[in-house]
Amino acid sequence: MVNNKHFFLMSLFLTSTLLLSTDALSVPKVTEIQGEIKSGGSLVIRGSSFGSLSSDYTSLWDTVDNQSAFDNLKHGSVVPENVGPWTRNGNPWSNLMTISTESGNRHKRSSAHYFGIKKAFLGVPRAFDNASNRNIYASWWFYASYDIDRYEGHNKLIRLWDDLDGTKTRISWTQILLGAYGDTVWGDWGGNDGSWNLLEVFANADKGTIDVWTNGKIVHSVANYQKESSSEGMTVWLIGFDPNYDDYTNLEIRLDDIFVASSPARVELSNSSTWKGAGNRREIQPATSWSSSKIEVNLNLGQFDAQENLYIYVIDTDGNVNSNGYPICPLCPVSPDLELN
Repeated sequence: MVNNKHFFLMSLFLTSTLLLSTDALSVPKVTEIQGEIKSGGSLVIRGSSFGSLSSDYTSLWDTVDNQSAFDNLKHGSVVPENVGPWTRNGNPWSNLMTISTESGNRHKRSSAHYFGIKKAFLGVPRAFDNASNRNIYASWWFYASYDIDRYEGHNKLIRLWDDLDGTKTRISWTQILLGAYGDTVWGDWGGNDGSWNLLEVFANADKGTIDVWTNGKIVHSVANYQKESSSEGMTVWLIGFDPNYDDYTNLEIRLDDIFVASSPARVELSNSSTWKGAGNRREIQPATSWSSSKIEVNLNLGQFDAQENLYIYVIDTDGNVNSNGYPICPLCPVSPDLELN
């Protein structure tokens, strides 16, 4: 006769084990990397559970340096609306965002970034023209020369809309709240003035969630989001700094390395061996091809040196990531196919 208590405990153990195994299988796993560890080098990443991008996947990768439309623009030139990645530069009540090349770049490999004073922003990326994406992920680096809450107000860092007339879905992240999706969640934006901050937001209409991170730490998370009924895809209405009040005199705003996509799927590089410890020690690796078991990227070293201990992370279409990085560095175990330069 089977002891009911023992049967229950055994069933619970088997169920838990199965759930853990299923979860483990769903997380991206990197098994091999081939390529050259040098800035701009090509890497082939092999493994499993990377997820597949939809046929209508849309993305923008803007480092300013990589925009050929800016090749002949000088320091201080206004970011054009007729060419380049952005169709909107400010409004009648703001200053215009310009291109800065002389100082203040985020890292030694960067030769340009976006620059604005007091109230300046870009918006409506060309890559999302006529897109129908329900979900949107954005990652960017943001610098403010002093406290963006000094004069209070509701100061937008990013606005995500679908219909550009503003009558449908409107999501705003300010220095004190995340709102305009139904309810409002209050809380400090979590960044530091006088330094570059890594900002991220993922609005997932399929799951009804919005998550926001600053320097790798989650600062807002909601589970009651609903995209309005609209055939228009989500896009960036503005990104930069849009304060309520005109008090932020001489505030310097800088933006760089902007990644916007219809999925959070991406590859990141860090000098942290764990994703939990990476914080803002991360760099997006622009993918040139993506499948569930193979990804090709162009290596973006960014803030790192090729001789550092570096690790690869793969984030899938649901935001899952390998918790331990795959090493591609001189001082830690590497794939025999990896060539170090």
